[in-house]
Parts: sequence; structure tokens; C-alpha cells
Amino acid sequence: MTTTDFTSIPVLDLAKASSDKAAFLAELQLALIHIGFFYIKGHGITPEFLDNLTKQTVGFFDLPLDDKLKTDKIHSPTFLGYSVQGNEITNDRKDNREQFDFANDQLTTWTEGRHIHERLTGPSLWPDENLLPGFHQSLLSFYNQAQDLAETLTRLVAEALGLEPNALLDQYVLPNMQHRAKLIKYPAIDQLDPRDGTQGVGPHRDTGSLLTLLYQANDLPGLQVQNHAGAWIDAPAKPNTFVVNIGTGLEYLVQNVAIATTHRVLNPPPGRGPRYSIPFFLRSRIDKKLTPIDIPQRILDQRPRTVVTDSGHQFSQVYQNDPGLYAVLNRISSHRDVGARFYAQLAQEYGIITSAPSTGY
Repeated sequence: MTTTDFTSIPVLDLAKASSDKAAFLAELQLALIHIGFFYIKGHGITPEFLDNLTKQTVGFFDLPLDDKLKTDKIHSPTFLGYSVQGNEITNDRKDNREQFDFANDQLTTWTEGRHIHERLTGPSLWPDENLLPGFHQSLLSFYNQAQDLAETLTRLVAEALGLEPNALLDQYVLPNMQHRAKLIKYPAIDQLDPRDGTQGVGPHRDTGSLLTLLYQANDLPGLQVQNHAGAWIDAPAKPNTFVVNIGTGLEYLVQNVAIATTHRVLNPPPGRGPRYSIPFFLRSRIDKKLTPIDIPQRILDQRPRTVVTDSGHQFSQVYQNDPGLYAVLNRISSHRDVGARFYAQLAQEYGIITSAPSTGY
């Protein structure tokens, strides 16, 4: 591996942060600046818990469609809830996946006249407990454990970039703010209409977040990371690990020295069945204009000069001045049916077409 063209994703052991912190931070710094992705093991979330979470995930997607549709995100302006196969859009193409977005349960506080981003906060839409006993509690437990892990890693990220451990969290993560998580099912190619293509989710960067933690719940290929020369590198599932990647919020706050690397997911090969994954997104606050942090020059000197990306930069100029508005526009662009119902005027103002997505390419 070179510092400009990585060919694999490194595995970092969180236990090493206790036994040999300097060595761990050196490995983390390399991953942050030159890759933007790494696996983390030794994270403390037990295999037994993750196995049960996987069973709950499969159980949800195996429910009759009518039961899943009762939690459809079309019922809420928060964009939390269920999305049917093919309903999400990335780079103006249909993503071949079902998903269920959830978060910690919070009351809706938005009223007419308040900032539009406050409309994104509210309760999740949960299926009837009788249909999936323990589902609600399992997902909230995952949310809490993933948030703790993401915050631990964010402190280490700060140190790896020459900052105080809480330099990012103290300024850009508010107590009890609502982060996001989701369950995802990617159908195998033979379960799709031939016109659908093989885009599980198109090339993108995780917008406005600090870190993403992804649990790949079964051993199927699909996740690919784009290296700085533009080549696609496989990121296969590894037992008892999370894939961690940098969000555009962190990249912006640390003056582009930590890279929000482009990635995508291809639908699984024919005959292999569906792929399941469970990401958690540690968000950066969206209630005020963000100010990049002063980074030591010795770190800035390592900043990559050229990074090829197939991801777009839609509304990036909005993010710098109003990350809350940016968050709403990003959601509308991806979930256009919800945008049409709750944010039609805003979508029209920014040229987002909220008609139904195309069935093919």
C-alpha cells in the first residue's frame, strides 16, 4: 500500500489504544489522512449481541409488506422509518435496497417559523411489539452502544490529528442530540428486475457526519471503497468488526486532512441471497454555522493533494453556511416522496425533482 493508492482497508485493534496508545494513534492517523476507512476490532460489543441484532434485522425485513409500510417514513417529516426497495435515490439513480431508519426517541419540537432543520428531530416509527418481540429494545441498545463507541473513536481521532481528545465532541456534538442508524437489506441480483441494475447504493460520501460505524451482518460481498486514484477496493465482512469511515462533517471541520472517502454497495451475486448491514452515523451538530478547527501544521502538511471521487458535491456550498438546511436538502434529494409531502416548497426552491424515481437506468 502507498499513501496515495491504498489497495486494502486496515484493521485497527481498539485494545491497542490502552496497551500502546502511541502506536494506535499512528495507525489511526494513517487511516484518517490517506484512506478514510478502517476496520475496528476489540470494540467491546459482544458477538452474541450482534448475532441477536442480525436476527432482529432479518425478522423485520421478513415481515409482510403491509406491516412494514405502517412504519413507512412517508408518515413523518423526520425521514425516520421504512423505505421500500428502490425508493431511495443516489446520484439520480435508484438504490436497490430496503431500509429502516431509526434513532433515539425524541419528541417533535418543530413549529412553523422555527428553523427547518428542527423538523428532522422526532420519534422513530416502530413496528408493533407483538410482531417482533424485543425489536425496539434491541435497536435502541445498539444505538446507545454504537454511539458510545463512535464517541470513543472520535476522541482518538482528535488525538491522532494533534488535538485535545474532546476538541471535536465538546464543540460539535450536543448532549442528547439525535444521531441516526439504520437496518439495510440488499437483494441479490437474481431477486431484482433486470432493468434495476446492480446499484445497491451509488457512489457517495456520508454527508454532514463525523464518523460512520457499519456492521456487515452477513458474509456477502458488496461494499467497495474508492481509493485516491479512483480504483474500487473491496471491503469484505470481517467477523466481529465494524467498518469505520469519515463523514464530510469531520473532513470539513479538520480542514480536509481527514478524508471522507467515496464508497458504494453493489447488490450480491445471483444465488447468494440478500446482504444485510447496520450502520450508525455520529452526526455533527447542524444548528449553527461550523468553523474549521486549527490543526497543527505538521498534520496539515500530510493532507492529500489529489483525491478522485465519483461522488457528487450537491449543495456543498450550503453546508458551510447552514448545515441544518443542508441536512434537510440532502434528505429530500434521497427520499423524494417524503420531500414532496412535507418539503415541497423547499424542494422546488432548490431544484429537487420530487417525482417518483425511475425504475431503471
